Amino acid sequence: MGKREFIGIDPSATLSVSVTKGCPLNCAHCGGHYLKHMVQVEDLEKYAEKYKSFLISGGMLPNGEIPFGKYISFLKELKEKYGLKYNFHIGFPLNPPYEIEEVADVVSFDFYADKDVLKEIYGIEREPEQILDAVLPLKVQKVPHITIGVLCGKISHEGKALEVLSEYFESVVLNVFIPTPLTRYANCQPPEIDEVEKIFEKASKLFNNVVLGCMHPRGEYRKQLQERIQRHAGFIVKPTDRTYDYHGCCSFYVK
Repeated sequence: MGKREFIGIDPSATLSVSVTKGCPLNCAHCGGHYLKHMVQVEDLEKYAEKYKSFLISGGMLPNGEIPFGKYISFLKELKEKYGLKYNFHIGFPLNPPYEIEEVADVVSFDFYADKDVLKEIYGIEREPEQILDAVLPLKVQKVPHITIGVLCGKISHEGKALEVLSEYFESVVLNVFIPTPLTRYANCQPPEIDEVEKIFEKASKLFNNVVLGCMHPRGEYRKQLQERIQRHAGFIVKPTDRTYDYHGCCSFYVK
């Protein structure tokens, strides 16, 4: 991979937990596929000895919210009992989910600078300003995420999204679209690596910390991608050389 100048992150030390049994939205890029690999929140305590950090997420309701509310006291109890850390991935709520402030160590959120792209993917209406209005008031560390090529492998809103986010944040996590079986975008291709590199290059000029997140295609694509973007990214999750400087979700590490 050439001279290594990035920090390698192994996300497997953070366990993904869902507060829902499924997702009614059937989004184009996911279709509920990734929820199937998550532990149910009711079973979290079974893993509290082995894991000390958890990604708390779940399927979105038709209004874009993830129903964390009824689990907050339960999560707080386990947090205090076992010394746990939580990264909340919050979906697209219309109002700030203030209830998570007492337990969240960090909040991760996806950002779209084009409401039409967001509607095509998720089937919900949300202006970019509404996404920020639901996140910025939270009194907890916040880390924005962008999925490059999420629109069936095409570059669309990503450059504008970087510009908007750079006004509020010093760090950004960039994932790369993965065509996923049994979804509407199953037959799409990942974005061209040349195009992805341009997004990373732009990000490196706007943010102090640029992360290649855990979601990016495997195999030869991953190898070539990491080779190309490493000079623009200070952090790579799942580096192909499997040399790790931090174990856990990147949002805990990147401030």
